[in-house]
Amino acid sequence: MAIALDHNEFDTFMRNRALILLSLAQKTIKDGIYKFAITRPYLSIIQAETTQLEEILDAYGARVNRAWFNFRKQVAILKNFSIAGYEILHMQHSCNNYDFQFSQTKFKHDTMDTLLYVSSMIYCSLKQLLTESRKFGWPDPEENAGFVFTEDLPTGHLPRDLKSSKHSSAKERVILLATHFLNNTEDAHFIHSASRAKAPKWRGFSLELFNENSIRAQEGKFHNLQSLYDTYISDSFTEQRDPALPLLRGHISMVLHLMHVTIIFMHFYERHLLHQNPERPIFCSPNCVLGSDWFLNILTHYLAKYSYEFLEGARDLCQQMLHQYAVIDTIDVPVPPFFGFHVRPSTLVATIVRHYGSKVVMVLDKEYDAKMPMNLFLANEWVNQLKRSYVFQKLEKMDFADIELKLQQKEITKEQCVQQIIARLTSENVIRVLRYPLPIKDTIEKSTGTLTELIQACITTLNAQRYINILYDIKATFRGDVRVLNDIKLLAENGYGENEYGSNVSLPTELSYLSHARDAH
Repeated sequence: MAIALDHNEFDTFMRNRALILLSLAQKTIKDGIYKFAITRPYLSIIQAETTQLEEILDAYGARVNRAWFNFRKQVAILKNFSIAGYEILHMQHSCNNYDFQFSQTKFKHDTMDTLLYVSSMIYCSLKQLLTESRKFGWPDPEENAGFVFTEDLPTGHLPRDLKSSKHSSAKERVILLATHFLNNTEDAHFIHSASRAKAPKWRGFSLELFNENSIRAQEGKFHNLQSLYDTYISDSFTEQRDPALPLLRGHISMVLHLMHVTIIFMHFYERHLLHQNPERPIFCSPNCVLGSDWFLNILTHYLAKYSYEFLEGARDLCQQMLHQYAVIDTIDVPVPPFFGFHVRPSTLVATIVRHYGSKVVMVLDKEYDAKMPMNLFLANEWVNQLKRSYVFQKLEKMDFADIELKLQQKEITKEQCVQQIIARLTSENVIRVLRYPLPIKDTIEKSTGTLTELIQACITTLNAQRYINILYDIKATFRGDVRVLNDIKLLAENGYGENEYGSNVSLPTELSYLSHARDAH
């Protein structure tokens, strides 16, 4: 049984615990919005004070208490946006140390706009916090002048003169990192979709894919990749010799910071903006500009846009590294056993090749560029020709005299004749019938040739319409980077992702990055 709380005691306790934050708010609001500029020391105080206040309020049940709900909400908003501000300031200060794959000037300009929004949000929330504190009858606190929040940073950079502790080559770790990065970012296209949202239609912005949970999942992947880099590649001789590696580290870091901020914005959007209650106001006035399209513009055209652009830049760098460290080899794998290189297997093979960014060719009757689905699809005519030739050779060796005699004596029809010959081909594992009834009537009616020519025409039509599968193994040779070949081999071992009826089958987790390509078909 919960112990009843003495409200006067709790009120006094909270007033004392909130004194530093409220004093800071009092001074900030008195100075005015035009003198207000956030710095990392300033945000550190807010973050520390709001963190401990939120923990206390939650422990006492403020989230479900009418008197304390609004106060607790403003504390939470301040905590989250102080973290967001810190992340953005970090990006602003550190981006000069990185080379980007796109315009740095535009990014800096958009970062300043985002920083202005976050600063305004913090100012507004501090003002609201003071309003909520007065509802408890608390007197205005004294201005707290005991903190120094300026951040005058010296220019320059410390020399890199520490001897590397990693004497062995980190080449294999680079390959592992690049491969992991590519495999773990194929499903991030939903971020690109969010970045293209347009006003005013984004008021109905879809949260089906772009939401707090999906961004958290991506952020976790990037955190692991950054840890992998820092543990095995940072401060290595390989990093010192390859200028693309620090560039990759910068891109991964920027994506991670952007996603931290995106999570905060999405949380605020889902938790507060979508469910505003006039009796529990978020902003300092009903028409506050912070609740306008400015917020959604930052969410989509800054956070989503640059997250995706840094991500794509990092993917390009990873593909360049895999190309640089490529180990060329060849493999022989079966041609897709059911219907050859039709749309689905051609798309999956090409997706694997483009995923790694390496040059891979498929060799059958000639060489085909394996990154182009249409090129692979063109090889299917040669595959089908081989299969037809195989069946026709089998037909030439089979004795159909008894069936032909019955046909001549009109004991059976042409349709029955064709069905009996197909049954024999099936019994000898030359073909497999996939579905009945066989649509051969039109082909028979149009045929004017011999029985053999009629059978050949029916088999050609039935194979094209996927009523039968010709059981003939054909090998294709792929030449290129061994990492790409390994995935193509794995795909081939799993039937190129389909069964003989043309339906998707499960692929191993190593090929999970193909899921978006499969969904598109």
